[in-house]
Amino acid sequence: MPGWKSVEGLFQDLRYTTRQLGRNPGFAIVAVLSLALGIGANTAIFGLIDHVMLRFLPVRNPEELLVVRGLFSYPRFEQIRDRNEVFSGVFGSHTLTDMTVKTPGNPAGQATGELVSGTYFQMLGVNTVIGRPILPEDDRAPESSPVAVISYGFWKQTFGGSPDVLGKKLQVRTGSANANTGGLDIYEGPGSRNTEGAVLTIIGVAPPEFFGDAVGTSTDIWIPMMMQPAAMPGRPWLAQRGASWVNIMGRRKPGVSEEQARASMAVLWRRILTDEAGDKITEKRKREIAQANLRVESGEKGFGQIRRQFSQPLQVLMTVVGLVLLIACLNVANLLLARATARRREIGVRLSLGAGRARLIRQLLTESLVLASLGGALGLVVAGVATQVLLAMVAGSNEAINIPFQADLRTLGFAAGLAALTGILFGLAPALRATRISLADTLKDAARNSAGGRRGSTAKILVAGQVSVSLLLLIGAGLFLRTLYNLKHEDVGYDRENLLLMCMDPISAGYRRDDIGRVCQRVLDRVRNIPGVRAATFSENGLFSGTESGGGVDVEGFTPSSDDDRTCRFDQVGPGYFTNIGIPLLLGRDFNERDLPGAPRVTIINETMAKFYFHGSNPIGKHITSARFQMEIVGVVRDAQDHNFRWEPVRRFYVSYFQPIDGITTANFEIRTVGNPAGVISMLRNEVQAVDRNLPVLHVRTVKELMDQSVTQEKLVAKLSAVFGALAMMLAAIGLYGVMSYAVARRTNEIGIRMALGARSGNVARMILGEVSVLIVAGAVAGIGGAWASTRLVKSLLFGLTALDPLTFAGAAAVLALVGIVAGYIPARRASKIDPMVALRYE
Repeated sequence: MPGWKSVEGLFQDLRYTTRQLGRNPGFAIVAVLSLALGIGANTAIFGLIDHVMLRFLPVRNPEELLVVRGLFSYPRFEQIRDRNEVFSGVFGSHTLTDMTVKTPGNPAGQATGELVSGTYFQMLGVNTVIGRPILPEDDRAPESSPVAVISYGFWKQTFGGSPDVLGKKLQVRTGSANANTGGLDIYEGPGSRNTEGAVLTIIGVAPPEFFGDAVGTSTDIWIPMMMQPAAMPGRPWLAQRGASWVNIMGRRKPGVSEEQARASMAVLWRRILTDEAGDKITEKRKREIAQANLRVESGEKGFGQIRRQFSQPLQVLMTVVGLVLLIACLNVANLLLARATARRREIGVRLSLGAGRARLIRQLLTESLVLASLGGALGLVVAGVATQVLLAMVAGSNEAINIPFQADLRTLGFAAGLAALTGILFGLAPALRATRISLADTLKDAARNSAGGRRGSTAKILVAGQVSVSLLLLIGAGLFLRTLYNLKHEDVGYDRENLLLMCMDPISAGYRRDDIGRVCQRVLDRVRNIPGVRAATFSENGLFSGTESGGGVDVEGFTPSSDDDRTCRFDQVGPGYFTNIGIPLLLGRDFNERDLPGAPRVTIINETMAKFYFHGSNPIGKHITSARFQMEIVGVVRDAQDHNFRWEPVRRFYVSYFQPIDGITTANFEIRTVGNPAGVISMLRNEVQAVDRNLPVLHVRTVKELMDQSVTQEKLVAKLSAVFGALAMMLAAIGLYGVMSYAVARRTNEIGIRMALGARSGNVARMILGEVSVLIVAGAVAGIGGAWASTRLVKSLLFGLTALDPLTFAGAAAVLALVGIVAGYIPARRASKIDPMVALRYE
């Protein structure tokens, strides 16, 4: 039975491999650990890439979904939903930020929520495990359906998976809002509504595999979109055409392609804009509408921005861990070469007794695959730990990746495939080399030196390859670490130490736009009296938080050549803003308590804006016009980074918080402390509550913490590339040590003769270190060449240095050379201590 003989032979190979590895536990442990680190790291990064970049939404036929990119007002969403000709159904959603949830018997806590239209679950093809989903009937009228569907995880964590969860109440309230309100005054006054948020009845629990409509995020609670005014007190957006806040996704009708849907939606969008313009449409507006378009993209992976945010860093890290695995494979290949050399007599005897070469190659490959399988199994454990470390590194970001590591079929398949590939990769060449021998010479043991020389040269080539790949990884790690250092030490235009940012949301407490300045002044007066507070002010956008406001301006004495020449960003700030934060005034004055409503409108511009519009002349007293207001320039301040380290200085102007030109939504207090900012946080919250107990404090964070959150990608890449670079260097050093130790053992006779003829210990040590240096130099030359060709591919991730930075290249080469010399010194020292008499009697 030929089939049974093959199976029997396989079991024989496995038994023999088990005995061989049991006799050499040191070899087995080193090989398995090396492979486990490489396979585990690759599996962890693959798990993230799989969830963030490759997976589809866990819904019915996700390939039929299309996303209409952008934020839309609810009236525009209704137009797209009702007038399109390419979708069988359309739904809208809005992510709720800073949402507080209170459940019966539990204290208030944070949760993630989403407002969804009535067709949400129906269009996605998602049903509930108990209860019912949100239905089109829940879209009847504002606040008509105070219901909610909760996630499976929220059900288990908050309600213990109790089946009687249906009918229980949730009280939800959200703080800040993610929307573009277009500067409209769309907020209600104090006392016009309940500021405690919405009380909802749980009607269903989503299935465990459903996390929402964005890959990489996880939603706890889904709420009908008609409950928006209650869930977001003070922001009645449902009827506001100027408030853009709804995400839109649709399912294509059968037979409609993406291209057809894209073309049809572009036509519909122009019709909607034309209808909105009405009979008084201008020729300029007609030209703008003719060029207007909608970005319609595949929705199979949802709305999330995480895919765009982390795709390039994850691709870089996948390349890095792939190279680490390559080094591990080269190390194990070297171990197998040494092991095959030691087993030459055994293999020669087996061949002489009639064993076929193919049979021996199969047995040696079985040994390699067993090592790879053990490495893959242990690698899954490493991957689980590594994934949690990866997620912890981005846990502080504003939009953190929320992906638990699960050894599902895709992950197991990747790990198994990788283990099989590596087993063949590092096992085939040693197996072929081991079985390509001369029987006569092997049995007479006469070819030791020649065979060893051939093995030695192959091993040295492999080690040089390890050195080159390690240097490539070290150079990459150096570039990313220096990028992170440059970002963290970038001159932002003010002192970031001992600086707190407290974000409040007066709108959700019922304050109108005209009242926000007064309540902020009351809070400011109390904050300034807190022991340990040195200075305080406030602004709308805040430092490294909030949103960026911008628009077109007309500048006195300047004729723009295009609309871009009119574009500037702006912020609305409180009295003494620049003095308290520490942004230097170059000309004129800061804002003060006299810049109130009714007083002449004033503005302060930054250095870049002054240079662009005034070309070195004094701008004080000149006027700029923005929207409906004309403002007099009373000051010029130094450029300052307040949102993103990577942005070049842009034209920016500031207006008084009490003379706003745009609708104010939030208040960010910038507070400078004498000592550790953490000591005043509780007192800050108490003072806010003393002014108004309904006034929510969304968060209090140090500016340094907010700055760290803005460089999440850079931290992830820098830290992991440094770890993997160090691991690669360690593996290369082990490989170098192993090769030179083997070379010294093989050349014991030669070294003994040299010393017997008068060679000193120092001469022998220098000879061995010289060979080590040759390997390092050869590997370094190849590594520098590879780095020169590849680092330019990641130049978009760098900051403050070039992809061919000579200092980084030189530093990485020096570190690797030092580690390599240390690894080679031990065998060199051992060689210099050989006793000539013992060496001459060797075997």
